[in-house]
Amino acid sequence: AGEATAQLGDNNLRWSLVPSTGTFGANLPEAVTNENDAVRMKIVVMHRPTHDSARNKSGEYPYSWHLHGRKRLWEVRVQAQFKKVPSSKVLFGLEMIPGPQNPSMMTKRIQGMILAGIRGVIGKEFYHTAGDDPAATEGECEPPAFAMPLWALDQIVESEPGEEPELTGNLDKLGYRRTAGVKQYKEAVDRILHSLSDKKVYTFCFWGVSQFIDVNKWEFRGSGLTLDANKLCGQPPVFVVAYDMKDDAQRAAGLAAGGKHYNSQKNYIFKVALWSAKSPPDAALLEDLMQPGAAEASPQAHSSPVVGGERERWPLAHRMLQKTIGWPELWDRDSSSGSRRRRRRKPLPRWVSHGQRLLRGCMGAPLVDARPQ
Repeated sequence: AGEATAQLGDNNLRWSLVPSTGTFGANLPEAVTNENDAVRMKIVVMHRPTHDSARNKSGEYPYSWHLHGRKRLWEVRVQAQFKKVPSSKVLFGLEMIPGPQNPSMMTKRIQGMILAGIRGVIGKEFYHTAGDDPAATEGECEPPAFAMPLWALDQIVESEPGEEPELTGNLDKLGYRRTAGVKQYKEAVDRILHSLSDKKVYTFCFWGVSQFIDVNKWEFRGSGLTLDANKLCGQPPVFVVAYDMKDDAQRAAGLAAGGKHYNSQKNYIFKVALWSAKSPPDAALLEDLMQPGAAEASPQAHSSPVVGGERERWPLAHRMLQKTIGWPELWDRDSSSGSRRRRRRKPLPRWVSHGQRLLRGCMGAPLVDARPQ
């Protein structure tokens, strides 16, 4: 119990690599180390105690020497030495599990405000998708996601092996930082990325959007408003990911229509599940996601039922959504054959579809054309 408490720290933030090597919290005194087929890495997660206003105000908490008095609520640091150099542009961002496809008008307006604020911090050059609707999509679904080029991170340090900085220390005067000027920073990062090497160690720091995302309290904030993170991201956890897309020959089959970022088309460098103890994931869902091979799997990858077994595995997204937000039945089952039949979706009310078109979807439902056909 003592070891588990030490791994979780004194905050609500929880994270785990996928597949899991354990569950960790923020503000640990040492970096968490990990190695996979792509990279050797260390990870440090810092977060102000926003769930405890007295401690947050006093400055008496781990890493307060770095966080206190700044706008950032948290900072993530990753130190990586590639075992094989990525073959295409590396992207960093978030993946989410599909949530309600028809959020309220107010939710959509707040989503738009927050999204505009994030664009103002990291720029417009990022990939964003509301994801595919599992109820209306055959085959693999693209998850809701943000993906940014690495220059959208806030700081990058390139080092020789053995000369890399201590990840829990002061990095303020090291490497390149966005705050020194976006144009110069982008040019410097592009030079580094064009010569990525397995003979170098790279330290990446990210905090720019933290002023909009309070992981401890599991809420988004912006323009004086707050929004439960589940209304923006679907159900927990969310996934912090770094990946490059597979080469053109492999991508052709899956990306022919629209250039979507399907999970099966990604070479993951790492994938981290992130949630708050205030709003934990469904236990069965989390158990599934922590298994080997889960990094590449999309919700549909779990969709084949084991007929006649002790436990039939219905589609992961369906099981989770049915239990947590009352998602309507997506499938009828023929008990004799185990086959599934898709139900016809009811048409959206006209006021809903018209509102979606006017508000441009933001991060919610895919755009629906409300004009008469």
